[in-house]
Amino acid sequence: MSAPSGKTALITGANAGIGKEVARQLALRPELAHIYLACRNRDRAIAAKVELEAATGRRIFDIVVMDVADLDSVRAGLAAIDGSVDALVMNAGVIGPQTLDLTADGVTTVFATNILGHVVLLEGLLAEGRLGEVAVLVGSEAAVGVPKMRMARPSFDSTSVDELATVIDGSYFAGGKPDFNLAFGQAKYIGALWMAYLARQHPERRFITVSPGATTGTQASNGLALPLRVASKYVLPALGISHKLDAGSKRIVDGVTDPTLSSGVFYASAANKLKGPMVDQTTIVPDLANPSFQDHANEAIHRFIS
Repeated sequence: MSAPSGKTALITGANAGIGKEVARQLALRPELAHIYLACRNRDRAIAAKVELEAATGRRIFDIVVMDVADLDSVRAGLAAIDGSVDALVMNAGVIGPQTLDLTADGVTTVFATNILGHVVLLEGLLAEGRLGEVAVLVGSEAAVGVPKMRMARPSFDSTSVDELATVIDGSYFAGGKPDFNLAFGQAKYIGALWMAYLARQHPERRFITVSPGATTGTQASNGLALPLRVASKYVLPALGISHKLDAGSKRIVDGVTDPTLSSGVFYASAANKLKGPMVDQTTIVPDLANPSFQDHANEAIHRFIS
């Protein structure tokens, strides 16, 4: 079908949680005329579409079946999208013990879902001249560490291409105890470097990484062990450490709509925080602004894309 006049957005992982709420908030903006819901499961996508139409009073949603952990599925979904996309929101993600298993492409599920599938999607749009204005990668404070949550900051001996590639294929943990929380943070760290790399290559568009912060009402904790699930769903909100779904999702919407947010920057909570005002994360981890590290991240990622 042909997109109506007005802006078009594409959101991955849009059938639930932050992705669905971002779709709702964007649909309430009059300049948005068409929103693609990119989802792995068609039935869940259809249910989300019905709910979004009822919540917004707008019939501007289309479904694209896409499993971002499967690069062939991403390419097929990309081919099904008609015309250009003004705003791409790369929201689909996963965390948990099972996410260190390898996909058919030889990468960990956590990296494939959070980063690699989105690389193929975004770079496919760029190669075809179909990205209009902005791409937002959903990041996480795990990329810079959160001591109060015992989330270690990802650190590397050299941040070389070879070392970053060991994160992507899971060999980083060879001979040691796998740490799925660290693997998640490493993936988000490499993703933020890659987005900064793209910002340097394409100064005419905006490439922004934004963390929603600790957000209740999502499925993000479903893959965690029971104590961590309980903490995420009940303890953090009770302690005032997390915020509600609409607040976390608004951060992502701001990434799409606020032109004062600078291309190439990773925005998230202040140091050792999980909510509150967003800050440039290079004030916490200056290495994020290192062009060589950005180049290395891009090269490491592309070792796994045929």
